[in-house]
Amino acid sequence: MNKIFTIFVIYFYILCSSFSIADEKKENIQNVYKLLQEKKFEQVIKKLEILSGQNDINAQLLYSKILFSGDISPQDFEKSYFWGFAALLGGMKKSSNILEKLGNYLSDEQIEKITTNLKIFLEERAFKNDKRAIIQIAKLYEQFIDPPDNINAYTWYNIAVAKGIKTAKLKRNEILDNLNEKDLLDAQTLSIKLFKKIND
Repeated sequence: MNKIFTIFVIYFYILCSSFSIADEKKENIQNVYKLLQEKKFEQVIKKLEILSGQNDINAQLLYSKILFSGDISPQDFEKSYFWGFAALLGGMKKSSNILEKLGNYLSDEQIEKITTNLKIFLEERAFKNDKRAIIQIAKLYEQFIDPPDNINAYTWYNIAVAKGIKTAKLKRNEILDNLNEKDLLDAQTLSIKLFKKIND
């Protein structure tokens, strides 16, 4: 009986912790909107910088919009593209509108540099065990590199599956069919190496 009670208490604690983390994230972005209503624009920008750096895709999208419009902060198209791209990779489809507009103002070289910097940012987040970042990197290599980098896409989707992200399995298996034996060996070797690094 004591064992069952202990298990229940642990389960309840984990459940409550996950809710409080989710509520905290929601509360953070709600705080930003509250600060906007109060016209505390300097605080808004600081808060959005922090939340975007923590890979909060809602904050990234809002920050990208603000940096594009230049209403409460000077326009910064490179930074706007960076955060808009991060949000898009995180599943915020609305970001594609901003990125499309920004494509008229940024050169291919600028976009390539932003993409490289975004890869670095997402890798740093992934090595801190940020599951969303793992998927974002995989998507980047699969959908936004021309031609697609199937070795790296498979590598990151393979890590995502190992991390318990069920939606990544279908993608991993699709890419698997496009790899030859050597590329598959390289991708799996890299997956194991990076997976260990994430878990250290």
